[in-house]
Amino acid sequence: MTITNSFIMIIDDNSSDLDLIKRAFEINHKSGKLLCMNNSKDALAYLMGDGVFADRENHPFPSMLITDIKMPGVDGFDILEYLQNNPTRIIIPSIVLSSSEDSDDIRTAYKLGAYSYFVKPFKYEDLCDLISLIIAYWKNTKSPLKDASGKQIITDSSGKMGARYVMPN
Repeated sequence: MTITNSFIMIIDDNSSDLDLIKRAFEINHKSGKLLCMNNSKDALAYLMGDGVFADRENHPFPSMLITDIKMPGVDGFDILEYLQNNPTRIIIPSIVLSSSEDSDDIRTAYKLGAYSYFVKPFKYEDLCDLISLIIAYWKNTKSPLKDASGKQIITDSSGKMGARYVMPN
């Protein structure tokens, strides 16, 4: 993923936390686009391309996702589970940013495909530092090619090292 051309979805039902996370990103990541959603049910509909979110030209699939896990109704685990159960979309880097330090929550998040799990810092300065670290890390990572709907673009891997692994269509 090229973070300079990124489209980052942030999901958190706490509007105060969401505002702080958004400000931290705006300070540290001026060239990317943010979509902040405080309704996880709508966020899941967005990822699925359902209803008003079906038009991927106006509602592109995010290149990175940051989600809280403890939300009413659809929670962060549901978001991660959707991505995991749709292998052509699992390629989106997904980060959990939660106030929970519970080891079962952490294990479950990783089991459902989270790339990283961070506990929300108490101080805004620490949150800014964490967001800066996340941006620096992802700035140097590569992700598989995907189309506007977030589906993995299948390439011809004949003769390459990964050819022995079957990729989902």
